[in-house]
Amino acid sequence: MQEVPTYWVVASAIYFIISIIWSVVLVAGMLFLYKKVMPVLTEARSQVKRVSTQAKGVAMKASNTANIVHVHTQNLLGNANSAGFMVTSKARSVGAALTGVLVAARVMNFVRKVF
Repeated sequence: MQEVPTYWVVASAIYFIISIIWSVVLVAGMLFLYKKVMPVLTEARSQVKRVSTQAKGVAMKASNTANIVHVHTQNLLGNANSAGFMVTSKARSVGAALTGVLVAARVMNFVRKVF
């Protein structure tokens, strides 16, 4: 059986030590990043929740305002519709009265000419 050369054992030991140090540095770097990033993520999450709650409130207010505008519009349209109906009815009455007066005037004029 062959013996492993000494330089190979020394190179392997150096590589092993470097890889352990590198792993420790990577773990420390990940912990450092975690400590820096997690407060930012927590704050962002709370701000998103706050903004979401405010957006829901604004949406509810807009919905309520739209309902109020709808009710008032329907009320105004109803009033306008009834007012339009009344004006049409009165215009018809005035038209009929004017037609009656015109016919009566013609009849009176005819009667005057005849007698």
